[in-house]
Amino acid sequence: MATRSHCALAAALLVAMAATSTQSPHGQGSARITDGKAARLGQFPHQALVLGDGTHICGGSLITKTTVLTAASCTVKFDKFIIRLGSIHRTKNETTAWIIAAHWAVAHPDFKTEAYSSHDVAVIFLPKEAPLSSFIALMTLPSFSEVNETFVGKTALLSGWGKTGDGGYIPDILQYAELTVVPNSVCEEGYGPGVVLESTLCAGNKFKGMCLNDHGGALVLKSKEGYKQIGIASFIYDKCDVPIPGGFSRVTHFLDWITKTVAITVE
Repeated sequence: MATRSHCALAAALLVAMAATSTQSPHGQGSARITDGKAARLGQFPHQALVLGDGTHICGGSLITKTTVLTAASCTVKFDKFIIRLGSIHRTKNETTAWIIAAHWAVAHPDFKTEAYSSHDVAVIFLPKEAPLSSFIALMTLPSFSEVNETFVGKTALLSGWGKTGDGGYIPDILQYAELTVVPNSVCEEGYGPGVVLESTLCAGNKFKGMCLNDHGGALVLKSKEGYKQIGIASFIYDKCDVPIPGGFSRVTHFLDWITKTVAITVE
């Protein structure tokens, strides 16, 4: 674990974001999922709630009618997955919700199960097609022409049912927050050598947005055309309430594996 001062790292993060971010200013209350905003029904129609063996909470995104993209750490220890789509509630059964049990998941073959994971990407296969609607929609993946894009300075959105803080609770309503993609060097200052890899994408804010149980969720860019996923929530510092960005699996790095695994084509 890193031994550098949290204050020094916070300063580095703020400098990096000030130089690159174009987002509007927000108060600290909306800068992280630990103090995030409640999502509206249908706001993130790609969002999946993934329950490993019915209890372990993760996020995911619907990338085809029969596949959910998530983190390998959300699949490798479990045999059954309850997938909830079309809902912002974790427990309440809305009329828009579609819930199904899945038993087949494929994790990246090079996934490592140490405290900080590499190749933390997996696909869960659904036994039947999800019914697409205004509340359930497919996520767009980056194109192969973007594989060298760092996305540094972009304002991205992260949504999930993760804890609201180190001493917080697991919310029933989906939360979301705006994060800024920062250079990997900012993350390296906090996590130390060997943790942040070329396949890592780092994103945070004055306080980082990811907390426990947000893993597997989609980090997305929003445009007029909809959402495009650039990251999969993967790892955090040992605590949520420290100003160190979260680590995401970089989707462009794994684009070839993802598309071949689910048998889809992107431009």
